[in-house]
Amino acid sequence: MDERRDWKVRDGNEKDMERILSLRKLVFGEEEKDKLDPRFWKWEFIGNPHGKALIYIVEKGEKIIGHFADLPRRFSVKGQGVLGTLSLDLMVHPEYQRRGIFEKMGRYAIQRVNALNGLFLMAYPIREETIHGLMKIGWEKVVELPVLVYPIRFQGIFDRYFHFQSLSLLLGGVAGFFHFLFFQRLVRAKKNEGIEIDQVDRLDDQFDQFWKKAAALYSIMGIRDQTYMTWRYFQHPTRTYTLYRAIRNGEMRGYIVLRKVELLNFNSAVIVDLLGLDEEAVLALVKRGIQHSQEEGTDLLGFMVPQGHFYYKILRRMGFLPSPKTFFFMICSHEEGRGLFDPKAWYVNWGDTDVI
Repeated sequence: MDERRDWKVRDGNEKDMERILSLRKLVFGEEEKDKLDPRFWKWEFIGNPHGKALIYIVEKGEKIIGHFADLPRRFSVKGQGVLGTLSLDLMVHPEYQRRGIFEKMGRYAIQRVNALNGLFLMAYPIREETIHGLMKIGWEKVVELPVLVYPIRFQGIFDRYFHFQSLSLLLGGVAGFFHFLFFQRLVRAKKNEGIEIDQVDRLDDQFDQFWKKAAALYSIMGIRDQTYMTWRYFQHPTRTYTLYRAIRNGEMRGYIVLRKVELLNFNSAVIVDLLGLDEEAVLALVKRGIQHSQEEGTDLLGFMVPQGHFYYKILRRMGFLPSPKTFFFMICSHEEGRGLFDPKAWYVNWGDTDVI
């Protein structure tokens, strides 16, 4: 008997939330624990200003044994507003894995997004089995997303490995000296070119004026207007973000979004999102991000960005170092001619995911 006849894929909705969260707890346990909070689920799947999530579930009887979802996201593609989606929360009940459930949900998702006139689906997988599963149903890798880290507190980093305070203090001091000699000295010597950095807890109309200019910087980028950014960073029910903006001559020139998290098993801060109209604004914002991380008492400051991107080069010059952690950016699209598979066309970072 074909066991797959005992289950089916269907569209999910808010009525399925409790059973979806139960499956999440079973599959992921304590990983990203705040995603088990119904407030998080409703904020992400129902409150998204770009549209309610497309939810796909697999049932066997009254039990949900599979889940996949697409969050609508508006993009600027060569100056034109288009609809894409962020695919996430792939979950299969441990007792029903390797039975074709992932493939069935994945193909169903492609059909649903196409029916909605979505131009593409995107994802940021890290697990090899997920990458291979997506490629099997037509997804393609676009670019690798390495994680750069800036050492904030060398002693805290060495403490993890040696658990001996005197040795950690000595090694941390030596490492800090050479890092300062090669990187920090040059960064501190460079002035901010008349740029002021201030922290904001709400976005005003000036942000949309900035976004209109920033949207022209890249061929393809997720829309970051006032409405979306307010929802993403200021209305989140379980996560706290800090946003600084750069101002020069009364004009907004860029912003940086930060969050305190655990990264690579270290007490860390991360640059969730970063966008500037020029190099001077980016430098000033990242310097404020480093200062913020020092004030928070973290060991590291991390940022995820394609290696070929302009920001990667800037941050490496500032003293950010490669880490062993790498994500992949993948998309699924049947439309040709828009350059969607060109890695140089995109600007994506952690803010385009729901991971951070």
